[in-house]
Amino acid sequence: MLTNRISELSSSADSDPEDLDIFESSLTTIFNDVRNQHGEPGHYVAYASPKYGEIKLGLADIEKEQTSLFSHHLWNAGVEVAGMIENGELNVTGETVLELGAGAALPSLLSAISGAKAVVITDYPAPEILANITSNVALNRSKLISSDIQVYGHTWGNLDEEVAQKHANSFTRVIAADTLWMTWEHENLVQSMLHFLDNSPTSRVIVVAGLHTGRQKMANFWDVAVKSFDIDNIIERDIDGIEREYKADRGIEDVIERKRWLIVGSLKKKSS
Repeated sequence: MLTNRISELSSSADSDPEDLDIFESSLTTIFNDVRNQHGEPGHYVAYASPKYGEIKLGLADIEKEQTSLFSHHLWNAGVEVAGMIENGELNVTGETVLELGAGAALPSLLSAISGAKAVVITDYPAPEILANITSNVALNRSKLISSDIQVYGHTWGNLDEEVAQKHANSFTRVIAADTLWMTWEHENLVQSMLHFLDNSPTSRVIVVAGLHTGRQKMANFWDVAVKSFDIDNIIERDIDGIEREYKADRGIEDVIERKRWLIVGSLKKKSS
């Protein structure tokens, strides 16, 4: 199960999982519920990589952050992307990788560990968020193969910022994990994706988002995205790896069951 790779630590990266975290995890198993978010603000989580061992991640302190952007948790979509990198479904070796809305930056760190040529990690330009990402890079430095790792603040759709000016059309892999919950930002998000993705026919934007956000929000993003991109692939996948066809509308869905599913898709630039 996807969520079994995550353990929650206290305020120290060297801590063992707290009793409360173990109890909460047991409850989700007993009642067949799924935890979509992991960890507490200012605390740490550990990702158990089958291939690379334990990766520890700090989570931004929401009180210092003073935003409502939810970068203070690790979300299942990020865990799914990490697994995709490890099993080869998402090949990043030798690629240039950008993550948008990185949060704790697990996909970026897996990219750097897996031998990406360069990794640029971005999130909203709040000092606490960016400092936390930088700290996570340092925390896992001994595992990183990539030496070219940069952290920037980026507001989606703002192409005057430093990172947008320096890295236009620079990335063969653009990753967005659980970034679709703000429907009013979908056009800006797509604008950033289009700006940063390079023009190679093999370059892709990888989008993974949990359906706990709501199916209508997911559908809105893809409706916006197809104005600028071609959809290379899109499926629904649950936390046990079961796959089914993506549908914009499945009628009335059980809320607990829906939480088990993620949308996994890829975009490519339209052919000229």
